[in-house]
Amino acid sequence: MPKSKITDGLRQKKNGVWERAEIIDEKRRWFSSKDPEEVWRKRNAALGAAETEQEEKDKGPLFEEVADAYEENVYNMKYGTQKVYLPAIRRAKERFGNRRIKEIEPYEIAEFLKSLSSMARTTVLNQKTVLNAIFQTWISSPKWHGDHNAAELVTVPHGLRKGKREPPTTDQVKIVKDHHMDSDALPAVVYLCTGERKGEACGIQMKDIDFEASTIHITKHIELRGNKPHMLDGAKTPAGVRKIPLLQMLREALEPLRNKPPETYILGGRQKPLSGSQYNRMWVSFWRKYGMAHSIHGKQLKSICVTECQKLQNALFGRQTYVRTSFVMSMSVCLLKLKFQKQLPFRLSAMRMRK
Repeated sequence: MPKSKITDGLRQKKNGVWERAEIIDEKRRWFSSKDPEEVWRKRNAALGAAETEQEEKDKGPLFEEVADAYEENVYNMKYGTQKVYLPAIRRAKERFGNRRIKEIEPYEIAEFLKSLSSMARTTVLNQKTVLNAIFQTWISSPKWHGDHNAAELVTVPHGLRKGKREPPTTDQVKIVKDHHMDSDALPAVVYLCTGERKGEACGIQMKDIDFEASTIHITKHIELRGNKPHMLDGAKTPAGVRKIPLLQMLREALEPLRNKPPETYILGGRQKPLSGSQYNRMWVSFWRKYGMAHSIHGKQLKSICVTECQKLQNALFGRQTYVRTSFVMSMSVCLLKLKFQKQLPFRLSAMRMRK
């Protein structure tokens, strides 16, 4: 049997160029070159691309491709959301990256989430949220027209570890109260007296405080991107923009700043917000100064104010009543102010309102 030539199946034109015509994916395609090998390379590349395109139609795009498209959307979200979602996207791509998205079964996603059981429950929930969003990106895309969401059919494993932050001890609260005039104590005093989040606390300036009316206006917050602070209008949530009472302990701690310019940030005492490292040094320095080798978290002190407010709300309106009005919260914080100053001469249970 004669050996086939590389030019078999090709046609040579008058100008010496070799050409091949072939129907690929129901379309006639032409491949030409002066080098016959190059003609076959072009033809084989076209066949491979057509097979890949058909595979994508049958089994969907690569999971990694869809995840990359969703990742672009995440970069337009708040920085705090990015910090949570981007690691979840990376984990998902490591697990499913080279798979066709249509081939991924719900049981595989369930196994993946189960493999994360050593992580906190919130982390696993965020992972499921990201997987759900990636599949939804595939479905919503006019390019892919996905037809199902495998992640939507999966529930997170039971018994996941819940992160629990213990409330501060009596001694820790006493340290803050006894040394509230220490400049390094200001973050702790702010948390204890306002219940604000770290970002909102770092965003308070002297111009936001009305010493005459004893109020603090929460209108902005600081977002740390890496180590750099960025001032953003509003609070973390819409309900966070509000006016809160200025408690006596915080008023006293702010006295050294009274003559500072209005643009001065109360944490740091300068006209620019604290960086992440500056805040951490200030926080750790205070606790070590007074014998606490391991400093507590700001949220632990913040919880004291929030918890006391909730107790006072329950005393006024009953445990079964859920109230989220600024009026009630302001009333509770005002009562909390009296409680902190030991000026509450009556029993709160006597004030419980009848339904």
